Amino acid sequence: MSMPSQTAVRFLFFSVLAAPLLAQTQIGGGTCNSSSLNGTYSVSITGRQVSSTGTFTSVLLANGSATFDGQSTVTIALTEDSNQAVATSLNWSGTYSVQANCVAVANITTGGSATLNVMLYNQGKDFVMTGSDATYSYAGSGVLQPQPTACSAATLNGVYTFNAQGYGLTSTSVSGVANGAGLLQFDGQSNLTVNVTAVTSGAASSAVTLTGSYTISSNCLGSATLTDSNSHAFGMSFSIYSVTAVNTNFCLLYTSRCV
Repeated sequence: MSMPSQTAVRFLFFSVLAAPLLAQTQIGGGTCNSSSLNGTYSVSITGRQVSSTGTFTSVLLANGSATFDGQSTVTIALTEDSNQAVATSLNWSGTYSVQANCVAVANITTGGSATLNVMLYNQGKDFVMTGSDATYSYAGSGVLQPQPTACSAATLNGVYTFNAQGYGLTSTSVSGVANGAGLLQFDGQSNLTVNVTAVTSGAASSAVTLTGSYTISSNCLGSATLTDSNSHAFGMSFSIYSVTAVNTNFCLLYTSRCV
């Protein structure tokens, strides 16, 4: 993407259009096994690398899906944004096991090498997750997608509120934290308008209107390409986990690069 000569600042935002998961009811009781983690889940993951002085050196935000076979195999397909690149495909696979106390461990061996600690709740329909590899420490969550999934552009139709948090980047260096909130207006036919206000520490808030198009595949993953009035490019990726008419919810990864 061609840029003006000024210093470029990129924002990485991650948003979940649902209540945050702060604490969940204890499961216990020796009720889980490998079949408790079964099906395709909408997942969101954040990754952070911190230096010994407490400085963020690398950040990663990703969303997509994780498919568990109910026995021992997991496949994870994500769209990843980091301080190095945006909209990168991240494909992991490996094995997993679930203990009776509903704590699981997934060992990623293909596409990367990572250990993920997964805690199930809601009868295995949801989980929270932590983990690490050689670069990042991870945190994330997953929600079982309804079956059968049959999403399309029409799945998102109407006006949705969102709030987000993420990082401000100068070139490829983390320069601060950022927060955003706004509205997404989908027309159900692939057209999208976004009104968002972003705030970074030490700077006044900035409001911007974005317009563009979006696509949603049948597996409930999607993306959007947008521009503002100055023709700066923005990108979004979606991972839908609820498709009821009155409660369509999704994870949203929002990346902007502007001056």
